[in-house]
Amino acid sequence: MRKTGIALAIALAMGAGAASAANVNGVTFAGGAYFEVGDVYEGSLASDGTVPILAPGDILAGVGRIDTIKDSQGNVTWSRGQNGVYLSYWFDSYKTQAINSAVPATPPFNVIFSGGSIHFYTSAAEFVPTGSFAADKATISAGNLWVDATGATTRLCTAADACLDGVGTPIALDSFILSGSLGSIGSGAGNGLLSFTGGPAQVYLDTNAFPGGSDAALGSSFNSGSATAGYAASGSIDIRGVALPEPATLSVMGLALLGMAGIRRRKAA
Repeated sequence: MRKTGIALAIALAMGAGAASAANVNGVTFAGGAYFEVGDVYEGSLASDGTVPILAPGDILAGVGRIDTIKDSQGNVTWSRGQNGVYLSYWFDSYKTQAINSAVPATPPFNVIFSGGSIHFYTSAAEFVPTGSFAADKATISAGNLWVDATGATTRLCTAADACLDGVGTPIALDSFILSGSLGSIGSGAGNGLLSFTGGPAQVYLDTNAFPGGSDAALGSSFNSGSATAGYAASGSIDIRGVALPEPATLSVMGLALLGMAGIRRRKAA
């Protein structure tokens, strides 16, 4: 009786979890690990996105679109345009702290950023980059807020980093220009962490599942040679995180646990 009851409780919880997909503004994602893939268009804020990052103090800004969201098994739970919804984002406030290379003016360059914020919005029409960050930010922000995020600390600046704001400055994004130059990027990659801070999807995505209590890992690849839509660089972006199950699933799992507790009490009596 005890084994049967426990097995049934676990089956109920797992069954509900497998079937549960949270839906926020028409964007569907499952509880557990998830993986978002999209594109990115970026440049310096001062140039409205048209000039690359060239010196410490420059602010990185840009826009992009999410193409797909996948669950932990690689199944697509949402794709661009599904449910008549598109998911786009804009970002800024990534401050260049240092640009370092082993050989001066020779790649690879390590471009180090602090700060940063990213804002995701849904809309009924697909966003198309125009090459103007200010205009594209306004277009994206006219949609419905999905989630806000800030750059989370990946490490602290060291003396060797020679950061603009000094030793101990929290770093949110490390970018590497692997070939080409600062002004004409052949290939580049970046990685950082995010913390979700607001919007209707925050309740599902704010899980503190990554280092330092952050919520997601951010990765990117970029160059200046592909279709940049007028921006200094473009490429791809991926976000990996862990989402909570939707509330109904948590309720069923809670009932399952209560059932298991009841079975144990009866056994003890």
